[in-house]
Amino acid sequence: GQQETNIAEVALGKVAIERATTETVRELAKKLMADHQQVMELNRALTTKLGLPVPDQPSAEQQATGEKVKAQSGAAFDAAYVAAQVEGHTKSVSKAQQEISSGSHPEVKAFATDYAPKAQMHLQHAQAAQAALSSDTTAQGGDLARTGSGSGPLILFGAGLLSVGLVARRWGRWHQP
Repeated sequence: GQQETNIAEVALGKVAIERATTETVRELAKKLMADHQQVMELNRALTTKLGLPVPDQPSAEQQATGEKVKAQSGAAFDAAYVAAQVEGHTKSVSKAQQEISSGSHPEVKAFATDYAPKAQMHLQHAQAAQAALSSDTTAQGGDLARTGSGSGPLILFGAGLLSVGLVARRWGRWHQP
């Protein structure tokens, strides 16, 4: 879920800060890590308030995605990390918008409403980093931006946000007078 995604994002961000070969990727990782640490605290508070379990590690799928990115080195690591961020934040924006438009729990909708602009900003930053990597590589005769591995750690953020919304809806139905 969402909290698992925040945990995955912070963990992979730490690795990216250490292993990125470009300042562009390091700065992206720092920004995403800082923002997801903040979102993680807000999410933990909401999840606790709603009486839902608070995960303490990424999902198995997120761990596998992180391992795929970490298996890369050098420029391929940068490309894999950034590609994962673009893909994951694209899905996060979509899922947040879905929760905003069709969610029924007011606190979860409010959380999604607050998060959606951050997810959009993260997507734009990741796309800019991807374009910068692509132009750097094109100048060198390659296509670095397309060498990244598949899904990123944030792919499941949107699904997690939706899951919190669905659980909160069920919780609301169960606890209505």
